[in-house]
Amino acid sequence: MNTHYLTTSRTNPQFYIFSQLFCNDLDWDHCDWEGIQNVAWEEFWHREGHEILEQKWHKRFPEYRDLIDVVSSEEQGLWQELWEKHASDSSAKFWYIFICAFENYQHDLAKSFGLHEDKNPEDVEEDLQNLSLQKNPTISKQQRTSKKEDELYLTANDNPGDCDEEQQLRLFGLPTAFASKANTITRKERKTQYEPSSSDSEDSEELLIMENGENEARHGVQSGFIKKSNRRQRQIKKFKARMPEFMQEDNNKMVKYWIKRFSLFSRFDQGIRLDRESWFSVTPEKIAKQTARRLACDVIIDAFCGCGGNAIQFANTCGRVIAVDIDAEKLAMAKHNAGIYGVAHKIEFINADFLQFAATTKLRPNVVFLSPPWGGPDYQKQATFDIETSLLPVGASNLMLLSRRLASDVAFFLPRNAKMKQVVALSGAGQQCEVEHNYLDTRMVALTAYYGKGIIKTSLGEDE
Repeated sequence: MNTHYLTTSRTNPQFYIFSQLFCNDLDWDHCDWEGIQNVAWEEFWHREGHEILEQKWHKRFPEYRDLIDVVSSEEQGLWQELWEKHASDSSAKFWYIFICAFENYQHDLAKSFGLHEDKNPEDVEEDLQNLSLQKNPTISKQQRTSKKEDELYLTANDNPGDCDEEQQLRLFGLPTAFASKANTITRKERKTQYEPSSSDSEDSEELLIMENGENEARHGVQSGFIKKSNRRQRQIKKFKARMPEFMQEDNNKMVKYWIKRFSLFSRFDQGIRLDRESWFSVTPEKIAKQTARRLACDVIIDAFCGCGGNAIQFANTCGRVIAVDIDAEKLAMAKHNAGIYGVAHKIEFINADFLQFAATTKLRPNVVFLSPPWGGPDYQKQATFDIETSLLPVGASNLMLLSRRLASDVAFFLPRNAKMKQVVALSGAGQQCEVEHNYLDTRMVALTAYYGKGIIKTSLGEDE
């Protein structure tokens, strides 16, 4: 009930990371929530803020590039004032989105430790009503903005599609001036609208056509007549024709994965190859990049490389990447995909069962990265994911034991609903692990756990 959802883009979602050190004797009451929040915001805005401001600025003022070099100094001053207002308003908007993601993080983390199981729903609702988000972390003067008291929030029980843009902004305490199209956008349009990049704007329009077409057909049957639209049917057929054949045959269940393809691989339209299982298991590119930054080293083993989402990013930060997978076809796709990103020459692809490979290899990498199969999308149906019984091919403890035969530093990519006590226990008696909760927009996608002194941060926001 105190969970906030907001989607800004299917193809280029905002990426938030909330990181914390854990040990077996965790003292929940002394968690440094403010410190985690401040560091997460500063890292996000440093990483993506400039790009966000530039993108929205040029979309709003497409003439700026042509005019700025020929206008007078007085006009340049006016443009500068307009830019400062734009930067201030935009940062305020994304601050509120960030706060919703952070509130979700606290809720999701407590749930993963089993701390919400016995809580009275009425108490949770009261907590939500009393929730105050007045605290703004230290940001630049340009980014500061005043906050209103007695704010309303969009909760998990509210569907953003049932609100027009102005209502959504009011719920989040944002200026309604942002709602430039509030009076012209319907509920169905709001449900499917997002800010497309040049590569997926056509898909968003066709998806809207397809969804509206299906609704019209349903309405026609209910009202006793069927309205035919040959043009719409041709558009739907054209949209589906761009999808792989196995996705077309899946009764529209795969459409949501297809629409998000550019968030999985930004170069998808250059020939990226995925099989059906890989659509469920590939790491979104922004998360893979973050993991690669954290695990930069001389030699890294990607133990379950799949179609290569992580291995490709490791090749940009590590001297040598050993990509292992038991499936030869997936390994071939990984090599092909790495070629599209121009990093195939930095990756050694090994077709092997990691369990046997780890027991026999003489390689001694700096880091072992584990992203074992989660058992398909059904993992989401579990309240909590048992990493000892549900991971494939063996439990997390066995994988950790094998990995530490090769390296003392190990990273684990795990489902968002993994049991946190089990995740922490993998660190060993008296040891710590660091867990990053990865959010795209305000929804947690997965978590990444780091084990070993070489890759755990010494303090919040500071690498060892």
